[in-house]
Amino acid sequence: MEQILSQEEIDALLGGLSEGTIEVEQEAEPEQKQEVKPFDLVQYTRCKKESLPALQFIYERFSKSFRSALSLFLGRDVEVEQNPVQHIEYKEFIKTLPLPTNMNIITTENLNGFFIVIFDAKMVFCVLEALFGSTGVSLPRIEGREFTKIELNVIKKLADIVSVEMEKAWTPVYEIKCKYSRSEMNPNYVTMISQDEIVSLCQFSLGIDNINSWIKMCIPYGILETIKDYLISTPSREGMEMRQKWIEKMKEGILHVPLEIRAILGKKRMSLQDFLGITEESIIIVDRYVNDPVDIMIGPKTKFKGKMGILKGNKAIQIEEPVH
Repeated sequence: MEQILSQEEIDALLGGLSEGTIEVEQEAEPEQKQEVKPFDLVQYTRCKKESLPALQFIYERFSKSFRSALSLFLGRDVEVEQNPVQHIEYKEFIKTLPLPTNMNIITTENLNGFFIVIFDAKMVFCVLEALFGSTGVSLPRIEGREFTKIELNVIKKLADIVSVEMEKAWTPVYEIKCKYSRSEMNPNYVTMISQDEIVSLCQFSLGIDNINSWIKMCIPYGILETIKDYLISTPSREGMEMRQKWIEKMKEGILHVPLEIRAILGKKRMSLQDFLGITEESIIIVDRYVNDPVDIMIGPKTKFKGKMGILKGNKAIQIEEPVH
């Protein structure tokens, strides 16, 4: 078989390899195996909720008013900073809470729902020190115990302050009435929310003297969806002023709408044959006596009960009570 390289060429090639003048092709290093993490598309879709700009606007108003109210309540300066709103599953949220914790249920009448206010234990003890005469607030010792009756009374006062300031913050967007319901130490005792339900969560960082703490606001997203039309746009001051003027103008216009008011003295059901037999001297016996109340109707509905009488020589009816 004919040689491809001569002996001189082979010797030159070996010499180049030994001296390093000819580069040798390096073997490719094996690629590092990358870890593959599963992606839960269903959970991602559930948590990907529509942003509600007005809710961010509400929380901004709340953080400012709550700072003033809490500073006045404690008699010292308090710093309040709002964090962005996020949407997570309720079961993931309660995993982040320490045990025991302080969860306060606040019911809302107009919103037909509720929200949960969670107070950091450090905040509760700092407020207690400030209220009971401590000259300076120090880092409290947090024990794994339940709150005493005195501590629960202070917590209720804090929850009442939150309720009042939340009503003020919501007013430009949607008027609500807040009322403290109860407190729970264990998140598993709050059974009004399903573990898989998505909640809207906002945390407020608090600074009381040299102690940093927080409160968290948790609202089921399903409750917010019932008034989503009010929350998808941020109200402006000019818009609120125009809205108020429009409401006042509508009220003024409604007050001048003419109404037809009828007083029903009595009723009688009869057959067509009896009706055709009525003459000028016929007497019709109605369904009530002379002293019975008279129905006063506005449109097709009875709104008041009244009594027949005479006023300045004219027949009149005196309204005695409304009909609900």
